[in-house]
Amino acid sequence: MKFGWLTSRQTKYGAYSSTYVLVAIAILAAVNYLGVRYNKTYDATKNKLYSLSGQTMKVLGGLDRDVKIYYFQERPRFAEVRPSLTRYENASHRVSVSYIDPDSNPELTTAMNIRTLGTVVVEVGGKREEVKSATEQEITNAIIRALKGEERTACLLTGHGEAEEGSSERGGFSLAQAEIEAANFALQTVSLLERPEIPSECTLLIIAGPDADYLEPEINILRQYVEGGGRLLLMVDYQKSLQLVEMAASWGVNVGNNIVIDLSGIGQLFGGSPLTPVIAQYEAHPITEVMGNVVSLFPMTRSVDPGQAPSGWQVSKLFSTTANSFATTDLQVVDGELRRDPSKETEGPISVGVAATYDVPDTASPTAAEGESEAAEGDAAAEADASAKADNTDSDAPEESEAKEARVVVTGTSQFARNAFIGLGGNRDLLLNMLNWLSSDEDLISIRPKDPENTPISITQSGMTRLFFGTVIGLPLLIVFAGVRVWWLRR
Repeated sequence: MKFGWLTSRQTKYGAYSSTYVLVAIAILAAVNYLGVRYNKTYDATKNKLYSLSGQTMKVLGGLDRDVKIYYFQERPRFAEVRPSLTRYENASHRVSVSYIDPDSNPELTTAMNIRTLGTVVVEVGGKREEVKSATEQEITNAIIRALKGEERTACLLTGHGEAEEGSSERGGFSLAQAEIEAANFALQTVSLLERPEIPSECTLLIIAGPDADYLEPEINILRQYVEGGGRLLLMVDYQKSLQLVEMAASWGVNVGNNIVIDLSGIGQLFGGSPLTPVIAQYEAHPITEVMGNVVSLFPMTRSVDPGQAPSGWQVSKLFSTTANSFATTDLQVVDGELRRDPSKETEGPISVGVAATYDVPDTASPTAAEGESEAAEGDAAAEADASAKADNTDSDAPEESEAKEARVVVTGTSQFARNAFIGLGGNRDLLLNMLNWLSSDEDLISIRPKDPENTPISITQSGMTRLFFGTVIGLPLLIVFAGVRVWWLRR
């Protein structure tokens, strides 16, 4: 038959082989296309070193403007940062990255006033922010600064033995200060003894565990600041600051005259003790919603509970210690052993942090009433003028009222934010989330980039000997033995 070769065995095998080859080529082409179109990777590292952090993903997910990232470096060194910058492009279609060789593009380099290789410039709507290193934290913070525009100032109250700015001692505040400034806050110290007022540039005020008592005029200034719409992070230490505790109580926050003991043993894993309670229970609040199962540590903390809130105040619990903890009003340690008195104890979980808000009342109405009263005693022109002023005041009142909201966060210890503990567990994220909530920047509340973890292997001398004989000598001998056995069986 003329076309009988079409049905021959060789033709069938050839057709099958060709089909397989074409299918394999099509699959490879599809995989390559999808790989280019959708850049997906899996990060198997413990701390997700090759993935963008929750904070960065949150910032990029909320972009409403285009972000341009410029990296200035010699062309052969582009590959050093390309993987990390590519993650930004993959996370949002609004992000674009340009790699600039200053020798090839001197015009743009000069226009952006670039003086150092390795500089990164973030541009958002004509506003530029420059960073000196291409780390995720630096780049993300530059994006935040370019988006926000205005500067935020965290004012640290001093003069009463509070955690000291710039101090590198265990009880100092230098590490927290570095984290606060890296989170795009300017840190400024304030002393009410030197200047009896809260500066207007303070976005929020931090009171970090004072040792000495505050004077009554200072308490009045703090009260007026908060009740006028101020933002306050109040960290009260064990057996300290009675006046601050009473001020917090007037806002519906009960700070206990006790100390929390944790018998779970988890605190010891972090180098602490039973006086270092673990925080693993977070309530539904913007400050804590992203904490998940991240453990925080609150050394030497007293209880902080929502109390009977006065009119205008709303108080919410933030986080609590474990069920294996208790609060006691009578701490007794004899010969290193804890002496317990159940009659003076409260079983856990114990609340050790709360957040409170206060709707600042509209003060326009009394002013208007006074104006009307004075107008009634005067002539008709004055009455009309006072009435007009009252109308204007009333019309502006709702807008003024909506804009003014006081926010307060109270914790039972400042130790969690000091140098000895700020780097443990979720303490850093918890502190910065409090500050972002106080400054009304809820979109910045998240879990931040983690530093690469150094996990060295500790092996004894005998362990090294076993490892040497097992891998250097034993494994090759095993392979040789298996080869000889196979040869012997086939001989």
